[in-house]
Amino acid sequence: MIIADTSLSDGLLKALTSTALYSSVVTCLVVIFLGYFLARRSLLPKSASDVLTKIVLDIALPCLAFVSFMTDFTESGAIDTFVNLFLGFALYVIFILIGHALFSFVKDKNRRKILALLFAFGSGTFFAQPMLISLYGDQAFNDSNLLNIAFRVFVYSYVYLEIGGKKIAPEETSKKAIAKKILLNPILIGTFLGLLLWSLQAIPGSSEANWWTLRKDWLNPSEAATPVYVPFWRFDVSLPWINTTLKVLGALSSPLIYLAIGLTLGEKSIKEAAKNRLAWFFAFAKIVLAPALVLGILYLLEAIAKAAHYPMLISLATVQSTVLMWAVPPVTVGVAYCLEFDNEKDLASEGSLLATILFLPMVIFWVFILTLVGASGFFYVA
Repeated sequence: MIIADTSLSDGLLKALTSTALYSSVVTCLVVIFLGYFLARRSLLPKSASDVLTKIVLDIALPCLAFVSFMTDFTESGAIDTFVNLFLGFALYVIFILIGHALFSFVKDKNRRKILALLFAFGSGTFFAQPMLISLYGDQAFNDSNLLNIAFRVFVYSYVYLEIGGKKIAPEETSKKAIAKKILLNPILIGTFLGLLLWSLQAIPGSSEANWWTLRKDWLNPSEAATPVYVPFWRFDVSLPWINTTLKVLGALSSPLIYLAIGLTLGEKSIKEAAKNRLAWFFAFAKIVLAPALVLGILYLLEAIAKAAHYPMLISLATVQSTVLMWAVPPVTVGVAYCLEFDNEKDLASEGSLLATILFLPMVIFWVFILTLVGASGFFYVA
């Protein structure tokens, strides 16, 4: 592990002149507006957004989640894994409480509860993860998947029960039914399987020559190269053609999900949503205030760790993934619950739409803020 020591000015200058940074952001915006144009012109059927979303959530992101763990096991990576697993559960509880306090001026108790839930849980899988992988690579994407473990536990249990209430069929509230929704999620399966295989590399002897390891360069052996061994379950080495196939499928996530976002925007009435002042306040809180709060919490945690002489608690990848996971519109599943159970469905839909519109310019702002954070060297680089 190393501490980032790049000066703020040099790091910022490098980022501001980064072709990759501008290319990723511009690609995102262009494809979203392409989807919006196609929807407004009725050049694609209304079901296209749902189909694209299903492909991404059930195929592309699970493949990406699995192959992103096909890397060498490191001590810093293990610490980062534990921190993100714990951080996910802690932050969602904290943000539920913050949400209730933030919307305390709303007199209707049920409406206040809905706003608090949609504030706490963002659509990170739908919006943030494709951008994370294109901007920051596998480490930030892996951290977002670890945060998503807590996210899915809460969304398919607590959020579902709170929004549905007495309208939920009794058989749907059983522990078995809820556990099934959580554990059979394709992205969660891909994450757990990849994390397990990555962790097994900690077994003694997994990097030494023996019957269950193979050379990294076994397809192109070189006498001059120093042999490096990995266990046979490292599919990027043992089955590179399968690994490449999974990577190609995973690469579909960004363009397809951006197109789906544009299609969704094109199907909704922006004019009607713009009249709702509470929806505007919610959108501002979700896209601007929530990521600012989470960044402040991470700074506080790292400052406490430094004071305790442990300056490597929060990694830069954790900051990148966490801030973007909170700088997104409300969770799509949560809005769907509101529609299904007719629970503040107009407010949920309009708040989600306005947050999506606000997200497009603000994501550029947050990417530059993260650039400043990275250049400051305050958080360690794993």
